[in-house]
Amino acid sequence: MIERVLVLGMVIGVALAVVSRWERSRPRRLRVSPGITVFTGPDCRLCPSLLGALDAAGAVYRTVDVAARPVPGVRSLPTVLVADAGGVVALRRSGRSAVADVDLIIAVAATGGSVKESA
Repeated sequence: MIERVLVLGMVIGVALAVVSRWERSRPRRLRVSPGITVFTGPDCRLCPSLLGALDAAGAVYRTVDVAARPVPGVRSLPTVLVADAGGVVALRRSGRSAVADVDLIIAVAATGGSVKESA
């Protein structure tokens, strides 16, 4: 009886670990327009802070409302993607880290997205 409980616990643990890893994986081939793209939505509490910080810094960006057009791979708001000239994502920030890393976002965008983020 105890062996069955242990095996069941191990199976549940492995399943939770696999689901957690799957949920956190980044989309492999997400391509966006070059520059800064900000994904927002109507219920996003941090979006006004992020957009205000980008405006104050004089950054040029485009916004995409996920309520109007859902985007695969964008699971939290706000999400900021900085893409190089080929549209390959060089930097990705979501949630509070997007607001906190506005300077980094602008710096990577200023280099044309040539500074790749380490995985």
